[in-house]
Formats: sequence, structure tokens, C-alpha cells
Amino acid sequence: MLILGLLAGPAAARQPDLAHMTGGELAAFARAFPKGGELHNHLSGAIFGETLLQWAVEDGLCIDTKRLALAPPCTPDDTLKPAAAAVRDETLRSALIDSFSTRHPEFMGRSGHDQFFTAFGRIGALPEARAGDELAVVLEGLARQNTFYLEVMVTPQGLAAALKGGQAGWKGGDLAAQKAADSAAGLEALVPAAMAQTDALEARARTVMKCGAPDASPGCQVTVRYLVQTIRVLAPEQTFAQLQLGVALIAADPRWVGLQMVAPEDNPASLANYSLHMRMVDYLTDHGRKVPVALHAGELTLKYATPADLGSHVAQAIRVAGARRIGHGVDFAQEDGAEALAAEAAAKGVLVEINLSSNDSILEVRGKAHPYAWLRQRRVPTSLSTDDAGLLRIDLSHEYARAAGEGADYADLKRSARNAIAYAFLSGEGLWRDPGTYAKPAQACAGQIGAEAPKPGPCAALVAGSDKAREQWRHEHLLALFEAAGAAR
Repeated sequence: MLILGLLAGPAAARQPDLAHMTGGELAAFARAFPKGGELHNHLSGAIFGETLLQWAVEDGLCIDTKRLALAPPCTPDDTLKPAAAAVRDETLRSALIDSFSTRHPEFMGRSGHDQFFTAFGRIGALPEARAGDELAVVLEGLARQNTFYLEVMVTPQGLAAALKGGQAGWKGGDLAAQKAADSAAGLEALVPAAMAQTDALEARARTVMKCGAPDASPGCQVTVRYLVQTIRVLAPEQTFAQLQLGVALIAADPRWVGLQMVAPEDNPASLANYSLHMRMVDYLTDHGRKVPVALHAGELTLKYATPADLGSHVAQAIRVAGARRIGHGVDFAQEDGAEALAAEAAAKGVLVEINLSSNDSILEVRGKAHPYAWLRQRRVPTSLSTDDAGLLRIDLSHEYARAAGEGADYADLKRSARNAIAYAFLSGEGLWRDPGTYAKPAQACAGQIGAEAPKPGPCAALVAGSDKAREQWRHEHLLALFEAAGAAR
């Protein structure tokens, strides 16, 4: 049963008292609560190890028993074993799931940081066609959690783009010359292939979820958009080519809505080229005006980087690259001039994507050491997300419950859920004139938000003509139903 408390003041309303919920109550609450959307999700890390092994068996893959990794179909030997045989060995199967996740700290003597970032190489042998299955798993999972919007990170034509960049060669930091060389090498010709790759991804997901059939999965109702995930540990000319392709793809295909940069921020190549990467993004996106930008920034601690590195990464992402969203931002409060930077982020509406379990597993930052509460106090927009749910063995509901257990109240969670759509890279005008606060609805929809459908007229026209307003309308109706059900108990 939801435990309800009374808020003081003339505008008081009954709201769930999360601080006094038992663990079971909090888990049930978080699962049912409409969480708006998921803005920080890597498709390649979203799948639990049990499912990866099931697919490995179906696809006839092998297991490298020494590395505890997936391997292509093979001739069995002392190290390689067919996946079908490997999963029958319960000890080996358990070790593989450990290898594909961070569920056991110090597994194989690795830190959480090293276990996490090396896991991608151990699960990378799955056929590319499985990306559609991965997407279906993510969409079905969100729908089961009463959540219906996703922005997912994928690297379209990543290898081909990197090869084009290598062919063009590095132009010594002359970004205009670099862009021209990539175009001369035929980089933009990869856009149709990336769009076809997206078509195949979605078609497979729809098939798996039986979309259009009487027994269609609820996942079919989840709206999905894509972020171009570029790799920051490559040679500069290769990273630039991936970014350049991403900008061209976003211009050509409305399903692709924003640009990202990924891979360990503490990698020597990432650190050495960080400022250069920010200049690349600034140049190619016109400081975020041409293409929306969300950047992994500040996923650092002194255990993995120097004070100088912690001093400016979030600032450069916002001030140089024009990022509208920051992924992680763990070192935000340790940036040079942190208070001024937080005030700037709040004023500009730069959202920080909060990944509590990821930051705990990888960086050992948890509880009061995490800047989530500090950011909320300074009115920096935030939204909870999973990062890599499969590797971390979590889901979005887990992160909401964890946030509540670490001090977030119902208003914080409600704001997080609304922020996940208001700060999404969806097209069109939103339902709120004050995103982040949610006290001023769009004039056309004043007095209607929360209803099942807008009244015919200006509000209905707004919702019909705007992707963002449409997703917000659905969320607000789900939220109204959730709150009405809770208040009735």
C-alpha cells in the first residue's frame, strides 16, 4: 500500500511519503510510477547475461572458456566450447554471467571500472542482426514499468565511418579541411546505409514484439529515438568522421535526434583529446544549434584522473561544445567554479542524466558523495536513467527506488520523470512554458493537462502537431491516473 503524507501550506496535496516506505513498498511504487522516459541508455549494454547466453545458443556461437567471453562459431578445442554445451555447465554459466556484468565486485581481480568497460569486448560476438532483439527487450522492459519514451545510443556505420576518417588522414586540427577531406572520401554516402540499418533494427524489433498483431507486446507503444554514439578513444580523424556522419544522419532521418560521445572518459586518448573533441562538436554542430548534443562529461574521480582533468570537462561540454545534456556529471561539484557552472546550467536548462548504480559500480561514488542532491538544490535539471542496465543488472524502476532511498522525495521523482520528456530531443513545442518547474502549462492547454485526451481546439492542435507535446500528454495522463489511484487508498 502506498503510504501518503500531507504536505504543509495552502497549496498542500497528498503525496507519497517515500521516506517511510518499506523496501517492498518502495519497489512496487517505483515500478508502477510513470517515469516519463529513459534518456541515457546504451543498447549494447542493456541486455542481461542470461539473455545473451540464450541468443548465443540460438545463433550457434561458442564460448571462450579462458576469457569467459562469447566467440564466433568454432571448432571446439581446450579453450572454445559450443554455447549450447557451455550453458549446461552451471558453474561455467554462472561465471559467464559474472563476466558479462558487475554483479560481483572484484570478479577476476578487476575493479568495477575495469570489469564494466572490458565487458563490452566479451559480449561483442553477437551478430549485428541481434540489435533488433536488444531493442525489443528494452522497449518491452520500459512498457512493463509504465514508461513510454526512449532515447537509445547506437553507433551507426561506426567502423565504416572510422575507416573513411582514416582514409582522409588527420589535417592537423584544421577542422574545415578535415570535413572536406571526409566528404571527398565519400563519408556522406554512408547515410543511406545507416538509415537502412535503422530500418532493419526497427523491423526486427517490431517482429519480435508482434506489433500490429492482437497479442502485440506493450513495448510497441514505446516511442523510440536514437542518439548517434561516437567513440572518443579512436584516432582524432576517426572520431571526427563518426561525428560528421552523425550530423549528416540526423539531418536526413528524423528518428536520429542527437549526438553523443562515449568510451571511458579517463582513457589516455580521451583525456589527451578532450578539448579537441569539444571543438569538433562545436564546429560540426554550430555550438549545438544545428544538431542537439548530449555528452558524457565528468564521469571521473581522482582515482582515475588528475585534479586538472576534473576541473573543466563539464564546463567545456557546456561552454565549448554547446551540450544541452550532460551524461553522468559525477565530478560537477569538483569543477573549477562549480557554483557558477551550476548556476549557468540551471539558467540555460542543461540537464544532467543521473546514473546512480553505474556511478557506484564504476567509480565507487554513492550516497552523499554523489552530486545528485547538490544539483537538485541548485535547480540544475536532472533525470534518472540506467546507463547500461544489463551489465549493471538494474532497470529504471530500480534507479527511482534507489534515488528515493538516498533522499529524493516524491516531487524530485515526479520532476525527473517530466524532465525525461521536456529535455528530450523531441521536435515541437512542449506542454509546459517552464520545463523543470512545471507550474505554467502552455496557454492552449491550461486546465486540461492530465486528461485522457485534449479538447478539440488549440490544445488538440498543439498535441497533434508536436512530438514532444504528444509524449508529455501521454505521460501526464498516466501520472494523473497513478496519483488518483494512490490517493484513493
